[in-house]
Amino acid sequence: MPIAALISVSGLGATAGLGGLAEAKEPPPPTAAQGAVVDQGRYRTQFIKAIETTTEQSFGPPKRSVDLVLKVRNTGEETSPVGLLPEPGKPPSPLTSFAGSLLKISPEIKTEYGPKAFVLSYGIESGQLHPGITATVVVRYEIEPDTVVPASLTVEVGKFVFEALGSGERTRYWQLVPGPGSAAGKFVPEVAARVSLPVRKEDA
Repeated sequence: MPIAALISVSGLGATAGLGGLAEAKEPPPPTAAQGAVVDQGRYRTQFIKAIETTTEQSFGPPKRSVDLVLKVRNTGEETSPVGLLPEPGKPPSPLTSFAGSLLKISPEIKTEYGPKAFVLSYGIESGQLHPGITATVVVRYEIEPDTVVPASLTVEVGKFVFEALGSGERTRYWQLVPGPGSAAGKFVPEVAARVSLPVRKEDA
């Protein structure tokens, strides 16, 4: 699949032409569509598709799910867990997993146990992202027969940086970049990009 976009985030400043230095407003995160590749620092993530799947069962109603399918390359030097998505309304810890960097998926899809994220390879699920390898990661919502599926999903994506947690620390860690709303005792991750994908229907 061709790469539709490559998104990299950097700081921006502004200088007024006649009035000298002027304080720049924080630029909005870039937006992208299906196929976009986001450079997350620790990961390089391509947003492949979002699909609604219906599987007929021998007994009972059909089994339904909504899957967000990604291609993820771990650019670090160590194996990392796929992990869990953040709870709606609660920001993740700065030291989080790959799935924790999918800061928000909207509109929210209601499920009994919430979405799960895993590596899918030849029909086998696992929870690890090995360094230097591109893996297929699936974020899956198992939904009820009467659940209304949105026409599209928008994913807010975080970015990682490899640095010490504090000024007195020497050990460096991969951690989410803090956003403008962060303060002492309050961490708000920066939204590095927003990616929107149409939800397409497929029969299993």
